[in-house]
Amino acid sequence: MCLLNWVWSRRKGVKGTEEEEEEDSMRDSAAGQGLQDQDRYHDHDQGQDTESITSSRSWSQAQAQAQGQEHDLQQTLKQHVIQDTSSSTNVASETPPSITITSQTSNPRAQSSFSPFEGDDWTSLLPDSEHIRFFRKTDWAASHLGPLSLWSRSLRQSVFMVLADSRAACVYWGPHRVAIYNKEFIPLAGNTHPSLMSSRFQDSFPELWHQIQPVFHEAETSGMASSLNEMEMFVERNAFLEQAFFSGNFVPLRGNSGKVEGFYNSVHEVTKAKINERRRVMLNSLQIPAADDKRRLASHILPMLKEHPWDFPMALIYKVDETEPGSCSLLLRANIGFPEDHPLAVKSADINSDVGLMPLLRKARWKMLTIPIDESFDGIKWTGFGEPSRSVTFLPIAEPRRLYGFLVLGSNPRRPVDEDYLQFMQDLCSKASSIAGSILSAEETRKREAALQKELADRMRQIRYMAENASVGMQYIAVNGSLSWANDEYYRLTEHPREEEFQYPLSFMDVFIEEDRPKAMDIWHRLVHGETSISTEIHLKRVFNPPSGEPEPAIVLIHFFRVMEDDQLKSLMAFTTDVSAFKWAEASEARKAAAAQEAKRQQEEFIDFVSHELRNPLSAIFQLAETIITSFPTSTKNVTTNSELIEALKENIDNAETILMCAKHQKRIVDDVLTLSKLEYTMLSVSPLPVQVPELVDKWMKMFESQLRSHHITILTKAHPSLQNHVDDWILCDESRIQQIFINLMTNAIKFTKAEGTRQIEVEYGVTSSNPRDSFPKDIRWAPNHREVEDLTEHPEWGLGQPLYFTILVTDTGIGMTNDEIKKLFGRFKQANARTSIKYGGSGLGLFLSGRLAEKQSGEIGVSSHSGQGSTFAFYVKSRRTEKHGVSTPENPQVALPIRARSMSLVHQIPVVDFNKIHVLLVEDNVVNQRIIQKQLLKAGCVVYVANHGLEALDMVRKSDIWHEKSAETKHLDIILMDWQMPVMDGLTASREIRKLEAEKKITRHLEIIATTANARDEQIETAIASGIDSVMSKPFMVSDLLIKMKERLSIASSGDAPNNTAGYSFWE
Repeated sequence: MCLLNWVWSRRKGVKGTEEEEEEDSMRDSAAGQGLQDQDRYHDHDQGQDTESITSSRSWSQAQAQAQGQEHDLQQTLKQHVIQDTSSSTNVASETPPSITITSQTSNPRAQSSFSPFEGDDWTSLLPDSEHIRFFRKTDWAASHLGPLSLWSRSLRQSVFMVLADSRAACVYWGPHRVAIYNKEFIPLAGNTHPSLMSSRFQDSFPELWHQIQPVFHEAETSGMASSLNEMEMFVERNAFLEQAFFSGNFVPLRGNSGKVEGFYNSVHEVTKAKINERRRVMLNSLQIPAADDKRRLASHILPMLKEHPWDFPMALIYKVDETEPGSCSLLLRANIGFPEDHPLAVKSADINSDVGLMPLLRKARWKMLTIPIDESFDGIKWTGFGEPSRSVTFLPIAEPRRLYGFLVLGSNPRRPVDEDYLQFMQDLCSKASSIAGSILSAEETRKREAALQKELADRMRQIRYMAENASVGMQYIAVNGSLSWANDEYYRLTEHPREEEFQYPLSFMDVFIEEDRPKAMDIWHRLVHGETSISTEIHLKRVFNPPSGEPEPAIVLIHFFRVMEDDQLKSLMAFTTDVSAFKWAEASEARKAAAAQEAKRQQEEFIDFVSHELRNPLSAIFQLAETIITSFPTSTKNVTTNSELIEALKENIDNAETILMCAKHQKRIVDDVLTLSKLEYTMLSVSPLPVQVPELVDKWMKMFESQLRSHHITILTKAHPSLQNHVDDWILCDESRIQQIFINLMTNAIKFTKAEGTRQIEVEYGVTSSNPRDSFPKDIRWAPNHREVEDLTEHPEWGLGQPLYFTILVTDTGIGMTNDEIKKLFGRFKQANARTSIKYGGSGLGLFLSGRLAEKQSGEIGVSSHSGQGSTFAFYVKSRRTEKHGVSTPENPQVALPIRARSMSLVHQIPVVDFNKIHVLLVEDNVVNQRIIQKQLLKAGCVVYVANHGLEALDMVRKSDIWHEKSAETKHLDIILMDWQMPVMDGLTASREIRKLEAEKKITRHLEIIATTANARDEQIETAIASGIDSVMSKPFMVSDLLIKMKERLSIASSGDAPNNTAGYSFWE
């Protein structure tokens, strides 16, 4: 231990004086103190990087302390001198000349033992690691620091500190700034590792030397640490020169000489934070434009790109051309780095083409695309570092379902394309898309506003033009009543003076006639006091000259309304329309309608009159002929006469039958004429009722049984196969109208067959839902339709059942017809030939009428015939499927429509009727008819009371047993036969009075009333039912049929189901 200083000096190869030894001692002491200060710096640096390690005062104290320690060390060494004087020569030769042996001191600190830290193998004290081994193996002898064994104590202490530091740290020692660094510093060294170890700073970082040299100088001069914040450095790593940023300190280290001999550099990389901050600033510089900012997208993005050429050494901005609907053309709006003629920077192209960058842009249409740079990008003038980018990114500037354009950017050649970069590109893409959307929205808003302004101006111009040229008078009236403005039409309509002197309050009232002025003033006050709008017709003083007739005051329709502003009445507007011509035409049409109604009434009265005058005599003929016929069997029972008398009576009966046949023929003609008249005057109605086709046809055939039997004609009735699908179906149709057609066809068939050798008639019927013509033979020739008719089955009363067609085919073995004769059929008053009328009779009206009736019911009629081979007549009508509704139909064709159901609430008792002695009140004004019917009824066993009009009938009712007050002349009464048209009181009025008395309970039970009338129109029958009539018999009729109807009605009354006609008649209450 006593040889420590000597060994140390010898190893350094230095022969110094005692003063030099003292200086070295002081240097070591100062270096030790410097390391302590350095430790304090490191501790301080962890919390406050901006403060210095120590103050100048601390440094003076450390220097004084080091000198004291050096003195103590010298004293200790002197006490341990070699005691053997015999070998002083050898010792002197090995003792450094700078050491002066002095007396031993008693300082206890000088009595320390030898430290391994001071030996040759001092690095063995370092922990064993790969980096320490690398440190040891470094050829330090070839460096400016020399071999490790010759390193000063202060350098050794600095090495221990830097290698033990957990932070990235490097010691630059000596005037050449030789680097010694720890393992944590390797990533910062980049490609300079491992050569950086033992190398000079300027050799390893030549590009940084001009920046760092002043830092070394400042720290060395001031003795204070120098800080570096976010210093840009280009580190060769990842196979390229990478831009990086570092922050750290250069702490001066003092050697044994007490001077600054090295620098302790603790450093950490802040590249990520620096780059992220820079990118954040770039994004923030892209502001969403204000609504009034009219700059384009390129004007917002391009300045930022140019401001950062290192990050964007190349750029293109493309915009979608939206002026071409249905296509996607791109227009180049900005260019950085591309020469004018570069093939990639096309100025315009369709995105679906293959020119320039279009294929890549198609791939990036809805998702960002980053690709490596290839040779196609050669020739670009790269900005920033002047180096080519290693990748290029394609950013779609878009919103969902709308593409605005593209941003093509080259990457920073000295930065890696990592996740942070891709996220920055994504953020830039979003920001650019937002800016584009905002610009487009603002631009569209400006366009909309401009369009709205233009549209508003156009509309104002149009409104002004319309107001000035409108066919309606317009006026703007102030609250005080003065005329503020009016168009030309107003002045023309009203003849109001235009001069300003006539524009006084309420001057517009002067154009009205005096009679309408109060009305106009009332309207004005109502408007002023809150009513929103009023329309009225007012007569003007101006005269209107109608097309015919005398001049009259013009009539205008004025619509007034209030004009409000801030809930305050500002003014009133009025629109004035001249309706003089319309009002005159309306009145004229009303007059024409009244005249037409009157004409129709007269027509109906005429038809009713003709019907009455024709049917009444026929009724007498019917009934007298029936009397003659029925009298013969009665007479021969009790009277014995000679054969001549019997023959005479038989002849009379034959004559009566002939009279009856002729009367029936005349009745058919009358019915046809009346039906035709109704068709001509659109008075014929069709009333649907539910029926079953088989039962309906059977009922019709019974009508012809006696006639067919008398002429020995064979009848065959069969169903068409189409009926199989509808055999149980009920259909809606007008039975009476179809029956009319069927009777005409059957009558003709009988007429033309009865004289032939073969007498046979075949009737085929069916129901089909398909084309009805397919149900008939193909050779049927259909009659042409006279006019387009309405489909009556679409009316509500027909319901919504399945549309069906009722088909009838009548085939006879009659005389047949030629083609020329067939052509004449179905015409009004037309027959096949003249001989037909002469031989067979007829008016030629039946088939024409049948065709019109079929046409009325959306059907057709046709014929197929050959001369001498008979004829086939076919017809069909449209109907609908329905459900059975329990509606009864009269079995006798002369019985009218079924009656309406009524309640039994007023029936006190149900009478028991003796059908062999029915008590009848006959109300008939025609004496002949009255006498004939009375005689027939008496003959049938009835008790008959007679009244000549309705008033007498009411008197008879009051004297009957159904009156609530009994009298001495009380008569039993079962039923009333009431004629329709009678003097004093008609039958309908009398019926209403009877029902009224029932409602008042003055008549104790329901009294059946059957109306007998020659007026058989549907409307008249409905009127009769509404007046309280129970049933209607249409004249002419047979008394036998009348008796059947009377017994039918009385049977219903006797069973308790008799309807009461008092229910639902308000005029009785």
